Amino acid sequence: MSTEKRVPNPYDGHDRYHCFGCDPHSPVGLRLSFTVEGDTLRSVWEPRAELEGYPGVIHGGIQATLADEIGGWFIHVIKGTAGMTRDLQIRYHNPAETANGPFTLEARETESDAKRSVLAVEIRGADGTLFSTSMVTYAVFSEMVARKRLSFPGKEAFQPKE
Repeated sequence: MSTEKRVPNPYDGHDRYHCFGCDPHSPVGLRLSFTVEGDTLRSVWEPRAELEGYPGVIHGGIQATLADEIGGWFIHVIKGTAGMTRDLQIRYHNPAETANGPFTLEARETESDAKRSVLAVEIRGADGTLFSTSMVTYAVFSEMVARKRLSFPGKEAFQPKE
């Protein structure tokens, strides 16, 4: 039995919210949503042909954006604050074939201190094929700074409802 829980999107419905990664109403964006289980954040994403590089293969830059977006949400959901990407290193293992969707994204923390969090992100196809792995480093802000400078709505806004 899975203990995975759906993470609410507290930004949805705000008139200045147009995130390419997670706005569920974006006509061109990725429209990511997230679930959490313990200290792992997941997203299941359906690839689309307009986001391909080569025919039938999702563009590498889109994979980097997927990794960055789930990482940012990891900081919201698991760390309870906001941050900004400092570094993103990605390794491509296999072509991310559109037909092998939906893709599963997973993010886990590998190291952290008061001002930094390093995350490992994997992107896999529906059949388990590993498309890419990323190490993403975030500058992590205190919740007070995140609320003031980044319009962070607070840790509680990202907690799954039972």
